[in-house]
Amino acid sequence: MAKEHPKVDVVTIGAGWTSAILGAKLCPDGYEMVALEQGAKRWTYPDFAHDHDSLRFSVRYAMMVDLARETWTWRPNPQAPALPMRQYGTFNPGEGLGGAAVHWSGQLWRFLESDFRHRSYIVERYGADRLPNGSTIQDWPVTYDELEPYYDAFEYDLGASGIAGNLRGQIQPGGNPFEAPRSRPYPNPPLTVNHFADMFGEACTKLGLHPFPQPAGILSRAGTDPFGNHRSGCLYCGFCTRFGCEVDAKSSPQNTHLPVALDTGRYEVRLGCKVLRIELGDDGLATGVTYVDGEGEEHFQPADLVVASAFTLENNRLLLLSKGPRHPNGIGNDRGRVGRNYTYQIYPAPVTGLFEGERLNMYMGNTCTINIVYDFNGDNFDHSDLDFVGGMQLYSEPCEREALNSVTGLTTKDGKSWGAEWKAQLARNWDSYASIVTEGESIPYEDQFVDLDPYYKDRFGNPLLRISFDWHDNEKAMWRFIAQRAKEIMDAMRPTRIVEFQPEIPAYNIHDYQSTHPTGGCIMGTSPADSVTNSYGQVWDTPNVVVTGAALFPQNPGANPTGTVGALAYRTAEALLDRYFDDPGELLG
Repeated sequence: MAKEHPKVDVVTIGAGWTSAILGAKLCPDGYEMVALEQGAKRWTYPDFAHDHDSLRFSVRYAMMVDLARETWTWRPNPQAPALPMRQYGTFNPGEGLGGAAVHWSGQLWRFLESDFRHRSYIVERYGADRLPNGSTIQDWPVTYDELEPYYDAFEYDLGASGIAGNLRGQIQPGGNPFEAPRSRPYPNPPLTVNHFADMFGEACTKLGLHPFPQPAGILSRAGTDPFGNHRSGCLYCGFCTRFGCEVDAKSSPQNTHLPVALDTGRYEVRLGCKVLRIELGDDGLATGVTYVDGEGEEHFQPADLVVASAFTLENNRLLLLSKGPRHPNGIGNDRGRVGRNYTYQIYPAPVTGLFEGERLNMYMGNTCTINIVYDFNGDNFDHSDLDFVGGMQLYSEPCEREALNSVTGLTTKDGKSWGAEWKAQLARNWDSYASIVTEGESIPYEDQFVDLDPYYKDRFGNPLLRISFDWHDNEKAMWRFIAQRAKEIMDAMRPTRIVEFQPEIPAYNIHDYQSTHPTGGCIMGTSPADSVTNSYGQVWDTPNVVVTGAALFPQNPGANPTGTVGALAYRTAEALLDRYFDDPGELLG
């Protein structure tokens, strides 16, 4: 029989950034919270003090979910068999205090205004017949203007670095001219870009494009943040993505919201706790969660409000696993919506150039020391005569190149990536090649979804989550167009030779890393007929369950999700404080 704990106001599944944000906002007002985290503790000191271990973190994924204990299955379409992911490839979900926000790259974006009304925008500009066959594109239930104050607050709390491109409607030099209006400049100037980024920027300018530095959740200079923390500026050490930051320059829950929540004494984190399901009462509302601790003992944590604040895939799985008499198919799934509108991101590099004899210093810096063009993202270019909708950003390859993970990307003149000639080439040109990289939007389709696998189970006997996903004709056409633009930029950079050019998008598979940005499945909307939650992440059919994170996105724009995840969490926290707790269990309007 499960050990029962005293009831609390809120229990969160996971102790990542959205849980920490809610704790920092709710606990100072007297609310009691418990965060259940399946991983271990991780703090800047001592855990990140000496963590420049490429083998441990980059190759063996020390900060990620252990695939020997937990994994997912994948198939390209519903007619194909699904098999488990046995070694890391397509995405890297974090495990431990702070979640994926500890090992993130720091790329910090706001979505475009048109991203929030994606379907309406396409129909108004190009007509309904331009919607791709089988797609389920939806407008968000919140606009950019509604979300802008929360973007602003999140960026200032993090100490974001960048150049404003659109300040209160006025285009600013050096920034992203395509971004939506922002109310304030970034609190810190941009990070210094690397040599290859300068080369990329010069080539783009010559071609009439508009390069700008990557906005970052990394401090470009030392200072004291709004929480009173003294933090260093970036050291450009080259160990950022998949690593914790030893000087607190990279923002994470550990140096922003977690200390605020913990200092109240009302935010408790229990580590090594795997949540099995959300429990339901006879009235269909959640009563708390059942979890297993590190010793294998089962526990029940009662709560008035349950927050699914885990990784996108786990949030979907938990809703589907949590069944009761009123919800036989799982929480939020009374109309079969959970798992729908699952999307990912197009992320490979279309072109790689060799600049023989030139030192690019790609081992320094981080993923944010780059230049970017947004000229081909969203609808920033006319699609009238094109055979696709949507777009991608293009950017210079980030740094952080390590000896242990740099054996790909460089080939001999005859295309080999093995043998004596290739080894000699690698020795000569290890730091003389670089790529132009994409980050493209992913729209949802009827045959793209996640559900419970009928065959494979985890160590507790529960079904694994099954992913059905592949690229469609629209995305293939988008890639063809963008790949040619990338090659034009590379040609303008005058490399010694083009090492690799991919005019067609490689087939999607779970074996190749592309990004840790799967989204959707628990999407927000204006009605239970087309979504799982309302605009605050509150589940329509179980209103005392709230979902946070990228699982809420109706589709995936061509930018990293963290800024929008944070802004949505700020908005939800405000609504809970101002309205929900005065009338618990009611849907927020």
